[in-house]
Amino acid sequence: MASLLSSLNMTANTLSVNEKAISVVSHNVANMNTEGYHKQRVNFATRNIAGAIGDNVNNQIRANGGVMIANVMRYNDEYLNNYYRDQLSHLNTLDQQLDTIGDLSSIFDDLEGEGIDAALSDFYEALNNLNEYPASSTARTNFIEVSKTLVSVLNSKSVELEQLTTKALGDGVSQEALENSQIYVQYTALNDKLTELADVNRALMVTQTGTLEANNLLDKRDLILNEISKFVDINVEEIHNGAVRVSVGMTDLVRGAKVVGKLDIQTAKEYCESQNPPIAYPDDWNGENAVISIINPEEENKIVVANANSIITEGTLGGLLHSATAVDGETNAGTAMAGLNTLAQAIADIFNELNTREGAYCINPDDTGKLIDSPDDNFLFVTTDVDGNISTTGITAGNIQLNPDLLTEDGIWNIACAYIEEGQNFDENAVGNAQNVAAMLGTRDSAYDGLDGMSIEDYYTSLVGKIASAGSSLQTLYDTQSAVVDGIETKIKDATGVDLNEELVDLVKYQTAYSAAAQVFNICNNCLDTLMTLGG
Repeated sequence: MASLLSSLNMTANTLSVNEKAISVVSHNVANMNTEGYHKQRVNFATRNIAGAIGDNVNNQIRANGGVMIANVMRYNDEYLNNYYRDQLSHLNTLDQQLDTIGDLSSIFDDLEGEGIDAALSDFYEALNNLNEYPASSTARTNFIEVSKTLVSVLNSKSVELEQLTTKALGDGVSQEALENSQIYVQYTALNDKLTELADVNRALMVTQTGTLEANNLLDKRDLILNEISKFVDINVEEIHNGAVRVSVGMTDLVRGAKVVGKLDIQTAKEYCESQNPPIAYPDDWNGENAVISIINPEEENKIVVANANSIITEGTLGGLLHSATAVDGETNAGTAMAGLNTLAQAIADIFNELNTREGAYCINPDDTGKLIDSPDDNFLFVTTDVDGNISTTGITAGNIQLNPDLLTEDGIWNIACAYIEEGQNFDENAVGNAQNVAAMLGTRDSAYDGLDGMSIEDYYTSLVGKIASAGSSLQTLYDTQSAVVDGIETKIKDATGVDLNEELVDLVKYQTAYSAAAQVFNICNNCLDTLMTLGG
């Protein structure tokens, strides 16, 4: 009787175990299209219901409890996961850089008759006309108007580049501009993900491993880690029960159930003013418009890393942070702005030097039939400070302007047309002498050290060409990296995803075991009925 009752108990447990195993198969099939789901499999173990058995066979038989579920195994490949996150982070870096290059290409995509290329062409055409008619007020007026257009286009492109940088990082000064920038949105989203991860870690640390609950939490953990890696390149280390430690460089962001490295963000000006001693902004600052720091909220927001920009180089955050930094060998908003500023200063230096050099002569505005010396301060291109003081240094594409003297009533005569070399006779009546204008026109084919050994127009063409080339190269890199990420993702799915054929095999196996146990249960139950009848 005792053996039959034991068998009944054993088979009832076997029915329950296989029923649960079938349930896990159903769970796998139900989640075969769920993002981040890792297939699970029941591991069985022998079940004993007694203590010390000894050598007595009867005791050993009575101690048999049949089968039990040891754990529910979750298919996982941690090496592939970490490799995937590294590559995903780099893919998002390229994606952000590609967006920036796309915006740059739009800015420098000069429409026919517009843009810097057309303005330079018109500028030299006006010079050519002035070379033919140096004493013509019409030719001079036309040259000044064309020069105003060139300056205006340079100013406009500078504004567009500044707007691109402001959209990405703020303007470096205004908190409102920072909060409306892309970097602010990304940094906020990353902090939210760090908090989510800490919450999942907390749940994992108090959950028994090898259970469906723990496995589902691990799936959620890995999805969050993948999301975090899109923002920044991370290091992941498992510490307890599937809970992880996440760091950037050598700095921890999440350690178990705690966020120990929350990100903070400041404008460049605010950061400079907070330093000890303060940094003069912008004079002594050559960093990004936004500065990310890492603080520990567990220790009253103690600053862990004051300026983390240098360690955040990958992911969307890395791509945004350095999108406006002028770095040799890179093409971004920063290098484009630096190139335009170099062009603007070169234009000013070249034409100012020609218009004020010794031997250069202007037409006398009081007597347009005679020549006079070109004054030392007879500049064509200048910049003015807030007090209205004129300067020919520190000229950029954003602040270059025509000398206000050119825009006065007699300003058209300030363009030096004649040039007489030292030792030659000066003829004040030689208003048709256009040697100085010819020299200006000759700059079109002249190479300059300050422009990397190129002419003015060639330098600008080279700048636009670099942007186009960088866009093409980045697109190739992005496509290649995307294929790498897709390939790793496919490997992960092959290793951890649900395979219907495998699930069918398991289903048949568990169903067969269930049916066999049910038959044993029925036989034992019939035997007990018979014994009870005989006993009655």
